[in-house]
Amino acid sequence: YNAQLLGCDSIAILPEGMSSERFEWLKTVAGEVIGTPGTESNVKEIYDKVWELRKTRDNIMVFNQFEEFGNHLWHYEVTGHAMEEVLQQVCGEDGRYFGVVLTSGSGGTLASGDYLKGKYPGSKIGVGEALQCPTLLWNGFGAHRLEGIGDKHVPWIHNVKNTDMIIDIDDADSMAMIRLFNEPAGQEFLRKSGISETFMESLPLIGISGAANILMAIKMAKYYELSEQDVIMTVLTDSMEMYGSRVKEMEEEMGPYTEMDAAIDLHQHVFGVGVDYMQELSYYDRKRIHNLKYYTWVEQQGKTSEELNDQWYDYDAYWGSIHKMADAIDERIDEFNRLTGLLV
Repeated sequence: YNAQLLGCDSIAILPEGMSSERFEWLKTVAGEVIGTPGTESNVKEIYDKVWELRKTRDNIMVFNQFEEFGNHLWHYEVTGHAMEEVLQQVCGEDGRYFGVVLTSGSGGTLASGDYLKGKYPGSKIGVGEALQCPTLLWNGFGAHRLEGIGDKHVPWIHNVKNTDMIIDIDDADSMAMIRLFNEPAGQEFLRKSGISETFMESLPLIGISGAANILMAIKMAKYYELSEQDVIMTVLTDSMEMYGSRVKEMEEEMGPYTEMDAAIDLHQHVFGVGVDYMQELSYYDRKRIHNLKYYTWVEQQGKTSEELNDQWYDYDAYWGSIHKMADAIDERIDEFNRLTGLLV
């Protein structure tokens, strides 16, 4: 997208097991699209392809969302402030902000939790991943279907020391939710259950990882036995625009979807999720997860152990210096826009 704005050639790299809609969309915005072996959790294969391109092509500039602090800073400043505005509207006098739940992904969105914790020091940050690839929970690995969240590594820009809980989501729960919300029989069952048409119109905004985020919120609320006065924030990180083919694949695999299937999915995979595969993080639990960065970023991607230690031991100065960059970056953006005539 940025390359189009700047008139530059671009290359997009992603696992070949991602949805067909994602590839079709990328073809409209990227000059070249490269599929690497594996599925959502095969992030290393993407990095390997990037190193190959660096060695074989000229004038390559790499934007890796897992390590770009602009990603972290944008969500800290923009998403964080937006969430704060929503909380001020929703909480009122009786509401209590409890925490935010976000899937790991590139690590960028997690910065909004850092912002909110600065405003609400007692709040919690819950980070989610796929149970089928429990990297944060158990140092585990595996393939999964929660597209858009990455795995098998800890993003360089994830402020692990500020994370309070790990919540793993079963593929089956997230996939059942999107089928319930998008199959005609599922939607009819929801209408009969009293769901308003206004709410029904919003269901296409919930993609696979968005469903995972909602399930995380349910699990956190159950774990801490929260009440209707407690507020948990999350985001819908994708919409069904990218996943229509996944619903068709489930129909081919499991047969036509009925209202009985919808009732089962709602009560088993939404209302029925429990507090399993979760972990409240102690100081050393956090440090274990932080240390996993070494294997991806120092051994493979050229980062230094000194900077890795700074993220942990020089915590306030390291992350604070990043958060202070926003004003200077905004000045540079304004300067660029004046040069291009976009800003008078």
